[in-house]
Amino acid sequence: MKKTFLWIFIALISGAILGKLTFDKYENLDVKPVISLDKNVYMLKYGTYSNLDEMQDDVTTIDRYVYIEDNNEVKAYVAICTTKKNIDKIKDIYSNKNINLTTEKVNIDNSEFIQNLNEYEKLLDATDDEKSLLMIQNQILSSYEKMVVNNE
Repeated sequence: MKKTFLWIFIALISGAILGKLTFDKYENLDVKPVISLDKNVYMLKYGTYSNLDEMQDDVTTIDRYVYIEDNNEVKAYVAICTTKKNIDKIKDIYSNKNINLTTEKVNIDNSEFIQNLNEYEKLLDATDDEKSLLMIQNQILSSYEKMVVNNE
């Protein structure tokens, strides 16, 4: 019986020492993230306004848009993309409708939205159809409103 307890004690001590050595080895590693999410996105700006009422009165030709209030200004945006190529596709659609938009780079601090946007970006890359592009943009804007504006 004493022999059994001695072997159990030796096994526990050696396991603790080996565990400590193993975990100490991993604490000193320089770990780099596998996925780097770029938080800068391209947005098509419809306009900049001094207040919300002024913006709502002016943005009547667009079905879906989001706005950002910053520094006593309200900016209305109609599209969000991660690549310049796709934002230019959307901009061309609105240019054909005689709606002049400007491209802005905006920083968004919501990694879940950025991951969703990267998935939608694959769909935008795959199509050149105007209806499909606008439908995908409506989904992106809805996702932005849900995840970033409403923090859901």
